Amino acid sequence: MANILRSSLISIAATGASLAAGFVSNIIASRMLGPSGAGLIAFSLWAATSASAVADLGLPQTMLRNAGAASGPGDAWKGLVHSALRTFLLSVMLVGAGMLGYAAWLGRHEDGGGWRWAVTAALFVAYALAAFSTAVARGRGRFGQTAISTAIGGALQVPLVLIGAWFWGAAGALIGHVARYLPQALRLRGYFRHPARPLTPEMRSYAGNMWLSDLVENMILSRIEFLFLGIFFASTQIGYFASGLALAGLVEQIMLQISPALIVGFADAHSRGDMKSLQTSYSRVMRMVSLIIFPVTFGGAAIIPALLPLVFGEPFTPAIPAAVILMATVGAAALAVIPWGLISAASQSQQILRIQIFSGFLTIILLLAIVPWAGLEGAACSRAGVSLLTLAILLYIAARHIGIATPWAALIRTMIAGGLCAAAAAIPVMMMPPIPAIAVGVIAGALVYIFAIRMLRLVDPDDAGLLLAAVEGKLPGPAKRIAASLSAFIAPR
Repeated sequence: MANILRSSLISIAATGASLAAGFVSNIIASRMLGPSGAGLIAFSLWAATSASAVADLGLPQTMLRNAGAASGPGDAWKGLVHSALRTFLLSVMLVGAGMLGYAAWLGRHEDGGGWRWAVTAALFVAYALAAFSTAVARGRGRFGQTAISTAIGGALQVPLVLIGAWFWGAAGALIGHVARYLPQALRLRGYFRHPARPLTPEMRSYAGNMWLSDLVENMILSRIEFLFLGIFFASTQIGYFASGLALAGLVEQIMLQISPALIVGFADAHSRGDMKSLQTSYSRVMRMVSLIIFPVTFGGAAIIPALLPLVFGEPFTPAIPAAVILMATVGAAALAVIPWGLISAASQSQQILRIQIFSGFLTIILLLAIVPWAGLEGAACSRAGVSLLTLAILLYIAARHIGIATPWAALIRTMIAGGLCAAAAAIPVMMMPPIPAIAVGVIAGALVYIFAIRMLRLVDPDDAGLLLAAVEGKLPGPAKRIAASLSAFIAPR
C-alpha cells in the first residue's frame, strides 16, 4: 500500500504541473481565439488521441502490465519492449500517413484546414510515442522519470501555445501541444539496442482486449460529444463544451494518472494471491480518493457560475449549465478508475472490454437522442448518466467476480460531507461579485468540509498516519507542522 500511495503521489505531482500547463494553454487559446477557435483546437486534440487509440494496438497497456518483474530476470523486459515497439511504430506510421494524406486533400479544398490537420498528425505521433514510453517507464516503476518529462513538456507547452495562437491561430496553438509530449517520446530510442523477444499468446490476447477497450474509451467515451455538437451545431458549441470539460477534466485526468500505480500495485497483490491485502489496499484507496474527489467536484460545481466566465471570458457564459453538470458528476468517472485498475490487474480484460463497448453504445444512443434538441446540456447529461452507470457496473464486477467489496458506508458519508462543502461554497457565489465570491466560497467550503470529516469520522488514525508519512518528507518545516496538526484534528486517536 505504501508503494502504491508513493507512486500515486509522484504521478499526482507531475500531473498537477502538466494539467496546470494544459489548463493555462486552454485559457490562452480561448481568450485569444474565442469559442470557435477553442472548439477547433479541442476537436483536433480529440482526433489526435483517437488516432493514437487506433494505432497503439493495446501495446502500451500490455507494456504497463508486463514490463515489470513479471517479464523475467535481468534485461528480459527490454526484449519485450523492442518486439512490441517494432509493431507499434509500423502501426503509427500507417495511421500518420493516412492523416497527412487527408491534410493534403483538405488543403486543396478548405482554406487553413490542411495546415491544421498536418499539425494534428504531428500531435498524434508525439502523443502515441509518449504514451508507449510512459507505459514502459511506469511498468518498471520509473514514476520519477515520467514526472520529469511531464514537467519539461508542460514548461514548453504554455509559451509555444501563446506564440502559435498569436501568429497562426488554432493550427499554431496546436504546436505547443505537440511540444508537450516530445520529452517523454524521445526516451524510446534506447530500446532498439536489445534483441527482440516475442510477446506471449497471453500478452497478445490482453493487448487485443485492451486495444478494443481503449478504442471505445478514446474515440467514444472521452470526447465524442465534440463530433455530435459539430454535426448538429458548430465549432462554437464545441468550444463551450470544451470549456466545461477543461474544468471537470482536471479531476478526471488526475485519477487517470494514478491508475498505472494502482494497476502495478494491485497486480502484485493479486499475483501473490493475497486477497486480504488486496481488499485492504482497495478499500483504503477508495476512501482516500473519495475524500479528495467529492469536495472538489461538488464544491467546484457550486462555484463554476462565477469561475467559468472569469477564467475563459464572458463569451463562454452559455457554457455554465453544462459545466455545472459535468463538474458535479465527474467524480463518478474519477472513482471508476479504482475498480477499473483492480479488474485490469486481475487479468479480467474481457470484462473491461464488455463494459467499454456497452458504455460506448449507450453514449452514442443518448447523444443521438438528446443533443439535437437539448444541445450542450443534453451532451452533459448524457456523459453524466453513462459515467454513473459505468461506475456502478465496475463496482459490481469487482465484488462479484474478484471478491473485493466496496466500502459503501464510508463513500456515502463522504458524499454527505462533500454536499455540505458545496452548500457552504454556493452561498457566497449567489450573493457576491465573482472574485470575492470564489475566494470566500472556497474558504467556507474547505472549513465546513474539515469539520464534517471530523464529525462524520471519515478518516481513521491509521489512514491519516499513512498519508502523513507519505508526504511529510517532501514538505518544508512549517508545512509539516500544519499537516500534522490537520491530521490530528480530522482523525483524533
